[in-house]
Amino acid sequence: MFTRLTMAQRIQAGLILALAFLLVLGSNRLDQKHFTTVQHTVNSVYKDRVVVQGYLYELNNMVHQRELRLAGMENGADLEADRQKAEELITSLGATYLTPEETVLFRELVREFENLHNWEADTVLPGNGERMGKRAEGLAILRGIHRKLDGLVQVQLKESEELTAISKKSLGMNKLLSKLEVAFMVLIGILILVLVFYPNKRPDNQPAGEWMNFN
Repeated sequence: MFTRLTMAQRIQAGLILALAFLLVLGSNRLDQKHFTTVQHTVNSVYKDRVVVQGYLYELNNMVHQRELRLAGMENGADLEADRQKAEELITSLGATYLTPEETVLFRELVREFENLHNWEADTVLPGNGERMGKRAEGLAILRGIHRKLDGLVQVQLKESEELTAISKKSLGMNKLLSKLEVAFMVLIGILILVLVFYPNKRPDNQPAGEWMNFN
């Protein structure tokens, strides 16, 4: 096939094939980059958002149970077990990725739980239940914990939306690059077909040196 081509046409075909190779290589690299971005955002949504919402739900439920206990609607529970469970959840929460806003709320949440533990140590006596005079103080601490937990939940929703938007953007860019790649490959194929099936013939009276000139 290529024996019918002149030297100039062979060089042109080689340049077209080199361009096609570079196009495929560059597209491959971009596809890999966008795939890595999508993979990272999906993992982050699960590990740093979905799992964290589970921690926040459990902490919120524990705080609600303590509110019921203070209100006299529920029997007393094992405070030491509750404290250990809360510490485990807070430690797990702190081990995840935290945005600057989350870091502030998390530190405030830790301080609120410390206040709650100190209040319980000072107020709750074995076998005697809560002291009536400090019930309002305990409820105020629990409400403060609720506010911090609600703030963290709102951050989870906002960050999940942003990560989802990043994933959609990467997928959209990948789709666009794939279409452009197909279009360029079709164009390159057409150029090669033109060179193969419609080669320009050198006029008999034209010197070979002039025919080799690209201009």
